[in-house]
Amino acid sequence: MKNEITLPKPSPTANPEARGSAKTSEGASPLDQYIGRVKRLPAAPVVVTQLLSLFGEADRDVDRIVELIGLDPSLTAEVLKRCNSAYFSLARPVRDMFEAVFQLGFYEVYCIVIALFGSRATAMVQTAGSLDAEKAWQHSVATAAAAATLAKRIQATEATAFTAGLLHDIGKLVFASVEGVGYAKLIHDAAAAGVALAIAEEGRFGFNHADLGGHLLARWNLPDNVCVAVRRHHSFSETAEGADRLLAIVYVGNLLAHEVLEESGKSTDLTNYSVEALAPLALKPTDIPTVLEQTRSALQEVEALFHIGG
Repeated sequence: MKNEITLPKPSPTANPEARGSAKTSEGASPLDQYIGRVKRLPAAPVVVTQLLSLFGEADRDVDRIVELIGLDPSLTAEVLKRCNSAYFSLARPVRDMFEAVFQLGFYEVYCIVIALFGSRATAMVQTAGSLDAEKAWQHSVATAAAAATLAKRIQATEATAFTAGLLHDIGKLVFASVEGVGYAKLIHDAAAAGVALAIAEEGRFGFNHADLGGHLLARWNLPDNVCVAVRRHHSFSETAEGADRLLAIVYVGNLLAHEVLEESGKSTDLTNYSVEALAPLALKPTDIPTVLEQTRSALQEVEALFHIGG
């Protein structure tokens, strides 16, 4: 018999997207107030946001790409370090960002940039035992790989999908930063009781990690569709009408990542993949085994890219 967990009910809201966003008497929303309690909140990823905008341009300005990455000298150093690792086996060392972009490609360099930002974001979690940061990072990377795989299938922008997938659980880092070991206990108790973590979070705080993550990315001025995809990655059915493809990509990508990392030799349960969520991606439940194999392959490549150079 599963252990019981008592969860206080959050205040009802007519609009799920407004959960935690109502202004208080002090003028800041509950989500803003909560984020304000993070002691080591990363700076807004200006470089990431501006690089993403370049993917929408037919003729990308390499000078601008190099200039943007050069705004962060430590970022430039890390990109060059990884480019010159044995993984790429380049004929000669890459000496600057121009060569990095030409040798590897804009998308590959961008993936390194967003991965470095994502890994820096884990520094928010300072309390030991508050969250298994390594496991959370592995899931985020797997979701990014799955999202990029899905985006490629439908000729959507892979960089945007990769970004939304990689950052979809950033709200968990915020919770772990503020709550410490109390958040780990909430995760454990919810799992023991068979309660979805997002529901447990709503019961405790009035909003969940998806709400929190989407709000944080909006504060950082990431594209609206990225923010919506992060905020709704557990609730696709609530926004099926008019939902854009990125939301479906991250929602399904999250499911694929869980399956890739937690598979136990059992056959894929195709009922986990609703036709409603798959439709915007031109997929059927019977396509999932193929997509899983593509995701596994993509994840191997991404993991190799992210782990090179230390």
